[in-house]
Amino acid sequence: MLIGEPTESPGDINFQLFGFPIRITPWFWFVTGMLGWGGSKIMGRVDPQFLVAWIIAAFVSILIHELGHAFAFRYYGVDSHIVLYQFGGLAIPSGYGMGRARSSASQIVISAAGPAAQFAGAIVLAIVLLLTRHGVPVSGFLAKLIPLPNYPMIDSVNLLLFVIHFLYISTYWALLNLLPIYPLDGGQIARHLFVMFGRGDSIKHSLILSVVAAAIMCIYSLKNQNTYMGLMFGMLGYSSYQALQPFMSGGGYNRPW
Repeated sequence: MLIGEPTESPGDINFQLFGFPIRITPWFWFVTGMLGWGGSKIMGRVDPQFLVAWIIAAFVSILIHELGHAFAFRYYGVDSHIVLYQFGGLAIPSGYGMGRARSSASQIVISAAGPAAQFAGAIVLAIVLLLTRHGVPVSGFLAKLIPLPNYPMIDSVNLLLFVIHFLYISTYWALLNLLPIYPLDGGQIARHLFVMFGRGDSIKHSLILSVVAAAIMCIYSLKNQNTYMGLMFGMLGYSSYQALQPFMSGGGYNRPW
């Protein structure tokens, strides 16, 4: 059910940022590029500018997300490192569950810190656009969430594409991460909320919620012809269903952290 840290490979990129070790696997670039491939096609041909801007925007947004988790770990006195890979990113603690990070309240803060950092990144960028009196073409839910005046567009096509992608990724992906589905942040938050409200079988109930939520999102995505999202939620729901089986038969275990 839980997605573990990928093994190291010769193609990994390693560096440090704010004192956090960061590793990027080759699969991160490949899968991110595939996610943007369909949207980058213009008149049946791939637009390199669109695709490169998409990959860079996804990298920056996901890194900000994982830094949010890492700084929350640091606040509670736990060291961590970051890995970006084919399923997005992981902030992996050393000595997980030790010290002040042990309580359910602190675990909720740590889980929520990633999406919160992504939202903050989008808000900061929107403020910069307002201060510099530049506009970007956003629509739908994002236009209501981050209303921007009808200012002149950014002159640089590359920068304009990056800004558009970054705003969408930092809002929509952050919202998806808050769904109560394992191993998304929302699934972890749901589990610890069950603990806080006195459910001794918190893992079991959070897994049931995960299966139901994933099934709803799978059906919704397929109904709206979003095959990739439908498959992703289907896989997550099935993973939660498999993890649920020991608890339904009376086995399993439960920890408060």
